Amino acid sequence: MNVIQLSNGTLAFYPPENPLPGSPAIVICPGGAYATRSGFEGETVARYFADRGFAAYVCEYSVGPEARMPRPLLQLAAAVAKAREQSGFVTVCGFSAGGHLCAMLCTAWQGLGASLGISDTVIRPDAAVLGYPLTYYPAHMPLQAPEAFGAVDGTDGMRGIPEYFQPALRHTPDGPRLDFEAMSAAYLTGCPQPDDATLQSLSPALRVNADTPPAFVWTNATDPLVPCGHSLRYAQALREHGVRFALHLFSRGGHGEGLAEDNPESYVWPEMAVRFLLSVRAGA
Repeated sequence: MNVIQLSNGTLAFYPPENPLPGSPAIVICPGGAYATRSGFEGETVARYFADRGFAAYVCEYSVGPEARMPRPLLQLAAAVAKAREQSGFVTVCGFSAGGHLCAMLCTAWQGLGASLGISDTVIRPDAAVLGYPLTYYPAHMPLQAPEAFGAVDGTDGMRGIPEYFQPALRHTPDGPRLDFEAMSAAYLTGCPQPDDATLQSLSPALRVNADTPPAFVWTNATDPLVPCGHSLRYAQALREHGVRFALHLFSRGGHGEGLAEDNPESYVWPEMAVRFLLSVRAGA
């Protein structure tokens, strides 16, 4: 692993030992409700794709109070531009909040390059892989039991709530609960109660157009945090605009699965995603 310093952020680079012809690249955005970046959706995923010939990068986008848009969006755009220096085919891959960030770039890249002093075409992903992504606000995410944070950051959910998730803590008649939706929206907007127009601007499912990149979208029907409707709605928007997509809705599974090695259904998603990306790259 090599660390690449950009003007507005940091990339972790995992070079492939046996690169595929043309050196396709993938830029990965871990989840974490925009409060942290989960380790199990970063390095582990990058090494999987690197082992299959992709130049893999993990985008260390800003979280917490530093996550106000467009900062993380520009960081991901700069990461894509950096990957494109060595590759003619660049995919973005995100999970949960990271999936939201990737979908935002896929639907908001037009006109964004000027902020980085580069062409829009350089920052437009050629494809996206979105795992249980949040694609619209209001997100209708259920409040979670305190120990549920483990599915978001990959840590032991039986420990005390980490400091970075404390802003999500709410006291309800049923006891303490975590409101990941309100916390992430507040970080993205810098406002504790953003208005409808602001929320719509953060809803990639509402921003899809004919120039949105193809996408491989997967989730679980039983995801208790981000409803599977987020994936369905994004896929439907792609369909309505004639954009190529693959949608995989597995019948069982939780949130925050990463490579899903313990799920007898969804563990197949990484291989399926690789096949999708290579097919898109080949124009097949």
